[in-house]
Amino acid sequence: MRKVMFILLMVGLVLCFGQKATSQPKVNQVKTHRVKPTTSTKQTQNIDPDSKARIELEETSFDFGFAPQGNAKLVHTFVVKNSGEDTLKIIRVRPTCGCTAAPLEKKILAPGEKTNIKVIFRTRGYKRRTTKAVKIQSTDPTNPMVSLRFTANLDTTQWNDVSKGPRIKTDPKTLDLGKGKSFQLKTKTSIKNLSDQTLELKVIDFTKDVVKDAKLKKTKIKGNKTTTLEVKINEDYDKNKPVQASITIAAYDKSGSEVTRVTIPLIGGGK
Repeated sequence: MRKVMFILLMVGLVLCFGQKATSQPKVNQVKTHRVKPTTSTKQTQNIDPDSKARIELEETSFDFGFAPQGNAKLVHTFVVKNSGEDTLKIIRVRPTCGCTAAPLEKKILAPGEKTNIKVIFRTRGYKRRTTKAVKIQSTDPTNPMVSLRFTANLDTTQWNDVSKGPRIKTDPKTLDLGKGKSFQLKTKTSIKNLSDQTLELKVIDFTKDVVKDAKLKKTKIKGNKTTTLEVKINEDYDKNKPVQASITIAAYDKSGSEVTRVTIPLIGGGK
C-alpha cells in the first residue's frame, strides 16, 4: 500500500512540473514580425554616403495671409538649389495633403544649379487658418528629407476685423480673367485700408509664368482710403489652359512692421 501511495505521489509531481515546463515558454514567448522597409528607407539606403551633393532651399516657408474661400488656388514658387560639388537628384516631392500639388521643373541638378517647385493650394473646403507641408527627398546624404511649409487664413470673420489689427480689403477678392474670346490680358482690383492709420503696401509675390506685372497705383494709403492694383498677364499665355495663379500683398505700419497680408487668386482660361 505504501508503495502504491509513493508511486501515485511521484506521478503527481511529474505531471505538475511537466505542466509548468510547458506553460512557462507560452508566458514569456514574444512573437516577432519582419518589418518591411518603406520606400523612403530603401531609397535612403541607395544614397551614396560619400556624395557631396547638397540640397539648399532659398526659403522653407511662405505665408499667403488672408485668402478667399472657394475653389480658387493659391500659388507660390519655392527655389531648390544644389549647393554641393556632386550632382543632386530629387527623388520625390510629396505634398502631405490631396489639396496641394507641387510640380517639379527638374529632377537632376548639377552643382550650383537651381530648379523650381510650384506649390498650388486649392482652398475649397477650408474656413480657417491652416498650414500644409511638402516633403522633398533627395540624394543629399546629410539631409535626405527636407520640408516646405505654407500657411493661409481662410477665416473671413477675421479678414475685416480691425479690432484684431489693421486690415486691407480687396474688391473683388478673386480676379476672373474670363475664357475664350473674353479672356483678358489686363485686369485690376481695388484695395481699401480699413484701419485709421496710414499703411504702406507692397506686392511681395505673384505667379510669374502667368502674371507679367502687378503694380499698385499708390503704395501708401491713408486710413479708410483706397488704391488700385493693376495686373498684366503674359502676352504668350495659353488662354486655353486653366489659370492657376495668385498675387500676395503685404501691408506695413509706419515703423516698417508687417501688420497684415492678403492673397488674390486668379481664375479663368480653359476651353
